[in-house]
Amino acid sequence: MIVIVILLVFTVGALSAQPARKVPAETLIVRAGFAAERISKEWSNAIESRMSRHTLDSMLALTRPMSKEELEWKALIESKAARWNLFRDSLAVPFQQANLDDTVYVIVGYLGVDDGFTYQYQTVCLDVTALNREYGSASLSGNDGRIDRIFAHEFTHLLHKDWARKTGFELRSFRDSILWECLYEGIGMYRSLSSKWLPVEGVLPEMSRTTLEELYPVFVDRITRLESAVPLTDEGKIQWNKNLSRGPVNKKWGALSVGLWLALEAKGSDRSLIPWIDGGPESVIRLAKKYLTGANRKKFLETFPN
Repeated sequence: MIVIVILLVFTVGALSAQPARKVPAETLIVRAGFAAERISKEWSNAIESRMSRHTLDSMLALTRPMSKEELEWKALIESKAARWNLFRDSLAVPFQQANLDDTVYVIVGYLGVDDGFTYQYQTVCLDVTALNREYGSASLSGNDGRIDRIFAHEFTHLLHKDWARKTGFELRSFRDSILWECLYEGIGMYRSLSSKWLPVEGVLPEMSRTTLEELYPVFVDRITRLESAVPLTDEGKIQWNKNLSRGPVNKKWGALSVGLWLALEAKGSDRSLIPWIDGGPESVIRLAKKYLTGANRKKFLETFPN
């Protein structure tokens, strides 16, 4: 098994002029999630909850070498270890109540479905099969920056999960889970969106404004109906979640809306996001009141007047 260890000592954040937390030593370790042309136990544990038992058993029984394209993605990820370690303080700025372990792992696996995800509280998982399927060759010019953003997105999820653990936050209802997903995936989306989506001098580009206007009716419908006392079946909950944070970027009614609102709030300083993170899922309601427009805003305020 190939292991790459990068050990760096910090006094200030490397990617931001914002003050960094004092961390004596931070280590980012990239590990292979496979050996002898089979997925490893570590990778199996990481993906276990993301697929059926039958599918996982089939993967465990499969012997397959990585393709040339998958190996290229693996090499690109390994080459990023030192750079990604420098991201840590900057990405942590909105999460003042989070404090990850000094050692964070990146597991490189294959044969899965999702390009990136997290496992427990200190591991980012990247699937080279999914990366190649979704984005093509690792050598394409846009993929160098894309993999940085994907890592930033997933590392942000580790921070947010640690924030929830340290603050004692718990999901108590389906309503909580939907609002949490909007905020959790929204701040992740803020980290992974390319510059073409993001505001310049406080103004969103036309593409973002047009997309938001298309998403707002869905957002308002889903969030206002959360206040209804009508119980939902499991199938109904699945439909409610549809496109909240999965699928094409321009269809993510929850994650993209909140991600762009947070981009507007940041105004070049991620410290501005601290109150929104500390506000928990209810921050989604407050952001919506601030940024929804026209008939969508009017309808939303009928349900959330205060």
